[in-house]
Amino acid sequence: MCGIAGIINYSGAPVEKSLISEMLNTILHRGPDGQGITAMGGMAFGHVRLSIIDLEGSPQPLTNEDGTIWVTFNGEIYNYKELREKLIQKGHQFKTNGDTETLVHLYEEYGEGMLQYLQGMFAFAIWDDNKKTTFIARDRLGIKPLYYFYDDERFVFASECKAILTSGKLKQQLNMVGLNDYLTFRSTPAPHTLFEGVFKLPPGYYITIKNNKVEEHQYWDIPLQSTSSINFSVDEVTSNIEDLLKLSIKRRMISDVPVGCFLSGGIDSSLIVAMMSEQSKFPVKTYSVGFNNFESSETGFAKIVAEHCKTDHHELILEEDCFADHLESLTWIRDAPLSEPADVPLYLLSKMASNDVKVILSGEGSDELFGGYPKYAFDKYSQITKYLPPNLLRKTADLLPANFRRHSVALQALSHNDDSMRWANWFAPFSILEKQMLLKDGLAWNNPYQKYSRIESGASSLSRMLYSDCKIWLPDNLLDRGDRMTMAASIEGRVPFLDYELVEYAFSISDKFKISGRERKKIIKDIARKYLPSNIIDRPKIGFAVPLDSWFKGKLKDMSYDIIFQKNGIIDLYFNKNVVRTILDDHINNRKNNAIKIWTLLGISIWYNRFFNHKV
Repeated sequence: MCGIAGIINYSGAPVEKSLISEMLNTILHRGPDGQGITAMGGMAFGHVRLSIIDLEGSPQPLTNEDGTIWVTFNGEIYNYKELREKLIQKGHQFKTNGDTETLVHLYEEYGEGMLQYLQGMFAFAIWDDNKKTTFIARDRLGIKPLYYFYDDERFVFASECKAILTSGKLKQQLNMVGLNDYLTFRSTPAPHTLFEGVFKLPPGYYITIKNNKVEEHQYWDIPLQSTSSINFSVDEVTSNIEDLLKLSIKRRMISDVPVGCFLSGGIDSSLIVAMMSEQSKFPVKTYSVGFNNFESSETGFAKIVAEHCKTDHHELILEEDCFADHLESLTWIRDAPLSEPADVPLYLLSKMASNDVKVILSGEGSDELFGGYPKYAFDKYSQITKYLPPNLLRKTADLLPANFRRHSVALQALSHNDDSMRWANWFAPFSILEKQMLLKDGLAWNNPYQKYSRIESGASSLSRMLYSDCKIWLPDNLLDRGDRMTMAASIEGRVPFLDYELVEYAFSISDKFKISGRERKKIIKDIARKYLPSNIIDRPKIGFAVPLDSWFKGKLKDMSYDIIFQKNGIIDLYFNKNVVRTILDDHINNRKNNAIKIWTLLGISIWYNRFFNHKV
């Protein structure tokens, strides 16, 4: 796990190493164990390293035997030992024992076709000095980030946006498409970011750069299958998913440094801990976080699992004040507003875990593969609500009391008959109509769910919904958060549910293994019964609930008003302030529960002040 950066001048003019050094200085938290820069011709690559495998060897950027192929790499290749043996048999000579050099020789052997052989999480750039070509790729599910900017003279890339901004090669401007996306998703789906001209490489894509020609290609996609082609037995599916998850965990426990696991007490992280415990010679180090005086803390459930699996358990209990203390600094780390309140405790838990381990496993991805969110069960009611007037559903949603926020969200989403609009609105803090009232210049938005919801595959509505979330919500919100908050603590996060072979199999099975009546993630619960107590499996899904409702009426009230309505802030420049003030006032006066809306507005305000006004 590392941070990478680079500049390619199309003309071949030398790149100043000092520029790469300045870029790397902004992402040193990603790699405190070493730093390297290589420049030749019009190329310069930089790298900061967090040593996980081959601790003393594998400095980067790394080259082949004759110095014609160079790589800078962030991530882990879990099958590198098998690939290494095959490459040695083909005559390749290795000088290190790590996974990075495997990429160099794999490229020599297969060129861009190398990607089909990789099992892992990665973002890397390869310079081919013979062809004067750059090859940049991102892993299949988007676990590792890769950002880029290009113009008529150069191509700039990095693990984080701030490194590209530091390069001084572009004018810093707000991207209105990214802003519109943020107000719907609390994140910006690829390829957009909140910075005009800075793009994300989508998961499963690679870029080639030769002269001034930049080309983007897709090398992998989640396979959607027709429902008529799915015919697996219960025993077969249960056994295959269990085996694939155990294999994935085994791969992700490969490390030359200690490995642990986040343990929330939910079914996903608990199942991972149970399977890790079976495969480990020593008690697994587990970590959970909670707050004093929280009604919905899951730390008690985490303790039950820790005792059941005999782990070396560590618990972090936080005070509520830590939220306000970290909002600004973590916004800088994320290059974007904090999408969830859980960003803060995730970072602080990562800091605590980094005292013991350098690799941490977590349960992200299970909900998007197997239908864990309530919306996956409730979306089927769209077949009924499509016969009702949309305005009736919206007005009913507006009339619901403040403590019925989830029901209000559901009715707002179900008011859309179009799949892509409904799916985009399930987690949306603001509806399309609300965004039109919020923004001074109106909408500049193309719904990214349209691209994925209308794929002609014969797949079920649920499969297409899960597929769309794996393309948008998962990489651009959850995985981005996981990467940024763990890397801010100089610790590597790994996600066993997102082994691409497990993902492919999950999309090949029938909906009945995911949603059965009101039961969600059915197949995962069936597997978990072999490993976990029933009170862990059968309890309601809680998640990390933070009492934003009361905080925005109390301890965060004054801070929210001050930051949101700051002169020359984003609200002042781009939003209708009267509409924004009504949102805050309605919440303060208990007319509506606007906590998520206020969180969204506060987040974008802090972000804009930090990156554009430099006041945070």
